[in-house]
Amino acid sequence: LKISQKLFDQGFYVSAIRAPTVPKGTERLRITLSANHTQSQIEQLLVQIKNALQ
Repeated sequence: LKISQKLFDQGFYVSAIRAPTVPKGTERLRITLSANHTQSQIEQLLVQIKNALQ
């Protein structure tokens, strides 16, 4: 949930999928890309994910 919020603060909507939607201990992030996203946007998202994980 913290990583999802950090990404949102940087302008990326990445939803956190938590229990009971998925089993406890297997929480995850849902990233949805489309053909409308640019290469630059995708690269920036990857940078922000890396930063959020540190």
